[in-house]
Amino acid sequence: MARPTRRKLTLISLDWTRPKDPPLSLGHASILTNLLSNGVEVNANAWSVNNPNFFVQDVLDFIFDNAASEMDVALGAFVWNEAHIHEITRTLKKERYPGRVILGGAQISYLKKGLEGYYPYADVFVRGYAEEALTKLILSQTLHPVIAGVHYAGHPELGLTSTVNLESLPSPFLGGVIQPQQFIRWETQRGCPFSCSFCQHKEADRTKKRREFSRDRILQEVDWILSSNVRDVAVLDPTFNSGGRYLEILKELSHGRFRGKISLQCRMEMVSAEFLDVVEEINQNGKVVLEFGLQTVQREEMKVIQRSNNLKKARIVLAETKRRKIETEVSLIFGLPRQTVSSFEESINFCKEQGVDRIHAFPLMLLRGTALHEQKDDLGLNESTDSMTFPGIEDRAQIDIPHVVSSPTFSFDEWLDMGRMAEDLKSYNAKSISAQSSYTNNIKS
Repeated sequence: MARPTRRKLTLISLDWTRPKDPPLSLGHASILTNLLSNGVEVNANAWSVNNPNFFVQDVLDFIFDNAASEMDVALGAFVWNEAHIHEITRTLKKERYPGRVILGGAQISYLKKGLEGYYPYADVFVRGYAEEALTKLILSQTLHPVIAGVHYAGHPELGLTSTVNLESLPSPFLGGVIQPQQFIRWETQRGCPFSCSFCQHKEADRTKKRREFSRDRILQEVDWILSSNVRDVAVLDPTFNSGGRYLEILKELSHGRFRGKISLQCRMEMVSAEFLDVVEEINQNGKVVLEFGLQTVQREEMKVIQRSNNLKKARIVLAETKRRKIETEVSLIFGLPRQTVSSFEESINFCKEQGVDRIHAFPLMLLRGTALHEQKDDLGLNESTDSMTFPGIEDRAQIDIPHVVSSPTFSFDEWLDMGRMAEDLKSYNAKSISAQSSYTNNIKS
């Protein structure tokens, strides 16, 4: 009996990028690294869907140029590429693509049932972290191996989520998939210990709160950052200062005289004096920016989004960072349940009164799998996906992505007012950037 043909993979990433983003997203690079380290033959490519030169046909041409009976294709489905995923999978089915069409990503992971109803042209679905599950799928000698989190079209749905052993997962930096470059995105842990009702950062497997990469890997990546002349690091950990090794990581950067900028998403209530001491040490050679997701200062709004803020602690932390000349950014959300124009303004004013260096405000999106997404009808939240109807706030409301634009406590016009208030923060931030420029120029080359 002939041995089954070894399968290969075309791996596609359709990203929403910012001007300085690396050519490969960290998630795509991590999946690719694990595939390559296990001997899978991969044709990988990535596109930015918000680039004006993006065309779906380019993606389809790449897929069909590599088509073969043993060649599967895998794509990540996210809120920003949903329309493109449907067009691509529909065309692949219509044109009789010979391999399996595999979908993963947040849109799949947070959909616990009805996958084939949402995505009728896909053959395989991967819920949860895809690194190990996708590798097992491609390496299997059968078309339908039993793998936790992998669902096959036409088979009974179990609603399971794939897991990954972060302790043994290979690094895309150390493996050479991500080359040394000026700006990188980096992670030291996954998941979040909190359960904000608007956020997808909690694991799709709700029994898991947070996972950390191995100490050896993280410390080797610190050495890679220090030796590769990386000048700007954005840490993707939702709450960097909730991990078990965050102080050790920062101390390693300090001891290595890191000379670039590193941005850390932190929880204000968890900021300690020791943490700020190490940040100050790094600032002797480089620059740390502490990013705080405050979202709102209104008690009623906090309650409904399950995001309690200790405002007394926030005032203390922001006063201390200001005294130590540690740069801060605070993010807010407009369009929240029970929010009004005046309550949003109060949140902005709170940040200004504390001397926050930069304030950013973004429209509420009801992401799949979040509590707010499930409660939107009960809360009376109305969505729109057409950014062309949002004059003056096009930079905030992204086309094809649903945003909450009205509720029982604010009209569409009032939502537009909040959007313009968010845009006006650019002027406030510009003044802060100007004040900080002399400090930034002191980062050693």
